[in-house]
Amino acid sequence: MKTLAILAPLALIALAGCGDNGAQEKAAAEAKSKAEEKRKARDLQDKLALNVRCYAAVKWQQRLLDSPVPRNIAGGAAPFLTYYRGMIEKTLGDQVIPADPPKPELSKANLDTYLDWAVKEQIETNFTKGDRAQAQAQVTTCLQSGAEFGGVGPMAKLDPAARYRKIQELRGLLGQLGN
Repeated sequence: MKTLAILAPLALIALAGCGDNGAQEKAAAEAKSKAEEKRKARDLQDKLALNVRCYAAVKWQQRLLDSPVPRNIAGGAAPFLTYYRGMIEKTLGDQVIPADPPKPELSKANLDTYLDWAVKEQIETNFTKGDRAQAQAQVTTCLQSGAEFGGVGPMAKLDPAARYRKIQELRGLLGQLGN
């Protein structure tokens, strides 16, 4: 009898613990789901920011990139602008990213307005006020990335060593003639 008196409360405690496990598992699953949603949102923001930054960098140096020598090297600005705009549209999908004014919301329907704002913002805050060499390196990095990963422009057909030489040539031109 004494054994039963001792085991009965232990059994009740054990059963009570089992009930909490279900609630704990549910809470853990919800927390994991929320963390996954936050990670996906952060990844989306990072991908969009990279492509918007590259779009703005090419737009910033569009006049130079469309001049004869750089156009022969990279193929002009238009193919890269088209590529990065397409990457933004693809990454964004049907999502709408709200924003506080003066920044417009980012959506496919509002993409032109958003890109106009983003180009102006990037030029004012990153390209003209920051380190000039770093800003010009951003342009050539985006051109190289578009050529390597997007197959954009004449540099896409070059082997890595030849592409590197062309990028170095573009960096020199940006240093001499760029905005």
